[in-house]
Amino acid sequence: MPHSFFGGVFPATRKESTRRKPLNPLSVSPEELVIPLLMCADGPSLPLVRPGDRVLRGQPVAQWEETGGAAAHSGISGRVTALEDRPHPWGGSSPAIIIRNDGQDTPWDGRPEPLTLREANLTSLMERVQGAGIVGMGGAAYPTWKKLDQAAGRVDTLIINAAECEPYVTADHRLLLERAKYIIQGGELLARCLGASHVVLVTEGDKLNAVESLERRLRRNKLVRLCTVRTRYPLGAEKQIVQTVTGREVPPGGSPLDVKCVVFNVATVYAIQDAFFRGHPLTHRAVTVTGGAVTRPRNLWVPIGTPWRVLLEACGGLREEAELMVTGGPMMGVALPSLDAPVLKSTNSLVCLTSPERKSEGAGSVCIRCGKCVDRCPMHLAPTFIRQALKANDLAALAKLHPEDCNACGCCSFICPAQIPLVETVTLAKNTLREGGAAQ
Repeated sequence: MPHSFFGGVFPATRKESTRRKPLNPLSVSPEELVIPLLMCADGPSLPLVRPGDRVLRGQPVAQWEETGGAAAHSGISGRVTALEDRPHPWGGSSPAIIIRNDGQDTPWDGRPEPLTLREANLTSLMERVQGAGIVGMGGAAYPTWKKLDQAAGRVDTLIINAAECEPYVTADHRLLLERAKYIIQGGELLARCLGASHVVLVTEGDKLNAVESLERRLRRNKLVRLCTVRTRYPLGAEKQIVQTVTGREVPPGGSPLDVKCVVFNVATVYAIQDAFFRGHPLTHRAVTVTGGAVTRPRNLWVPIGTPWRVLLEACGGLREEAELMVTGGPMMGVALPSLDAPVLKSTNSLVCLTSPERKSEGAGSVCIRCGKCVDRCPMHLAPTFIRQALKANDLAALAKLHPEDCNACGCCSFICPAQIPLVETVTLAKNTLREGGAAQ
């Protein structure tokens, strides 16, 4: 039975324009792929190719190092034209491998052989996941093989996160609806290798078509169960989804492993089973392109490294000027620095907002002490008090308010009637404490 978590908000979902639109490949393959070496939260990868090299679809073009990174593969066949800095969706620029498409889509013949469930164990799973370059595809971008290694033997509950609580975004919804069979297989595989006795697939109640399809598939499945919960933001955050499913509260500064749980995004689970059972590296992902400024919002299945400009053109371009373009959703997403930036393994959407859609942001008027930010913070923080301590440069008081527990969900800024940019303030407070006051 679902439990609940503290706080949260109820932004308008605005998913109507894409929720019924299936995942479609691009009608025209991109002319070039831009594959950044910085593709995961663990640091940059090491390039395996040089300008002039010919690459095939599925061929490795970068590998992880001892210091971090993740393997990367080409989603097209073509020739490497450059290794140069290009705009990065996380901001600024990053070295990237530029591959010019030859239009032949020639597959690489070095793909590993498919494995079966009988051959599944932690070692074979980690090797396959590491080789496929799979990272957390819900936004964290942490190398999945490391997460598997940390969770093995320590969890009793595996949670597949298909909540997708961000407004506008429907990529995970469509993946769950269209490829449920493979996602369930991925959950069973992970449970077997990690030693988990329960698998819970979590989705929100507004995804009725996906819920009905899953209920039919899981009717006789004794390992995987479906948990349908009320739509509330930020349900998709790890700590909140663990509390909702199990009633266990992750301690401050801790992780789901501390309460014997592990959480994987539904897209990550699909990529894991695709790598293990079919030998496919992570070269494509589901992406939602939507927002009031987009001519024809769609859900697309695209090669990783495709410039955002190509996706926008596939949706008919902009029908009016966009006030703001973000990747990852309007609540926690990152403002896109350039349409020349590419799709990453962890980015699931491009949301182009018009002026009426964008919540107005002020410089922040005077706090009216309504307490809404405290009431709605899912991490039990007091953003307004954090703001006061930061303004006073009182590091002792700031430390007692634990801004480091903030997950930057944006609930405080969303609910604030004074339009104070509280999430940015709490982030600054976190950095100030980390640097001993230097950030102030």
